[in-house]
Amino acid sequence: MYALAFSPDSKILAVGLLDGGIELWDPRTLTPTVKLRKPSERYDGVLDLAFSRDGTLLADCDGVSTTLWDVTAREEIATLTDTEIDPVQVQSLAFHPHADLLACANMHATVNLWDTRTHEKLATLIDPIGYTQRPQKSVESVVFSRDGSTIATSHEARNVRFWDVSSGAIISTIDGLELPVLELAYSPDGSLLAGGTASLSSKDGQVKLWSADSQEEVATLTVPYVTIPGRSIPRKERIARYVNSVQFSPNGETVIGSVNGDPLIVRWDVATRRLVDIEDTRTYPDGADYDTAHPMRISPDGTMVTAGLSSDVALWKLP
Repeated sequence: MYALAFSPDSKILAVGLLDGGIELWDPRTLTPTVKLRKPSERYDGVLDLAFSRDGTLLADCDGVSTTLWDVTAREEIATLTDTEIDPVQVQSLAFHPHADLLACANMHATVNLWDTRTHEKLATLIDPIGYTQRPQKSVESVVFSRDGSTIATSHEARNVRFWDVSSGAIISTIDGLELPVLELAYSPDGSLLAGGTASLSSKDGQVKLWSADSQEEVATLTVPYVTIPGRSIPRKERIARYVNSVQFSPNGETVIGSVNGDPLIVRWDVATRRLVDIEDTRTYPDGADYDTAHPMRISPDGTMVTAGLSSDVALWKLP
């Protein structure tokens, strides 16, 4: 399971499949209700999904392009393809919180901005470092600030950039990161930016918290060590753990990350920076081969957390 997204009213869960199919599910029953797209050899798998701010549009990205869907009519309305460069993998999407604008980040070290009404490309944000390297360093994640004036992007080149939406210029950069940041998320009040990191053989994945205003690091949240049931693994032999997804709860009180390798859903208290709880996804269900907990999404009403576990979807109720 590559991609998941809740509608703004939390009544629809969009599920993007490894075979390119897209389904709309009822999150209360975790059953598919509508198939937007059937599996196809054309698609390499759905890498990300995003609902527009009013829930009328759903965007998905695959190995080549981005598709816009009319959620009410259940119909495809446009395919957004950058014809100026060779086809590249679009892997992260973000709708503007107030305008008809969609940001699409790709493996060509660029972010395209599209008008969701006219389906025209308005601008291209080019990373000055990643774009000149061979192979080019991909943009791992893209997210709008809460007021929509700024775009934050994380890069395979181990930095986080902040862009002015109106001009497309780089405002500032967080450089010198030990680990690439795989996903970014702003807190509901816009004061914090969280980043889930990859891992090295000598260091586990983490969640970084930065001040959205100063871009200074304010905390590092460490993924706890959880052993495989009945067997302890020496640290040097542990599976590298990636924090593939990170999100804030709607009230901003907790930040939740999903962890690859040891498939966990981990929740930290934002104020105290302390661990709140861990959900070990290996127990759902017995005998299943779950080596990932990716992606992970929190419902906008704050009542549910969902995660893709290999070929299945799991759902947990939040307290």
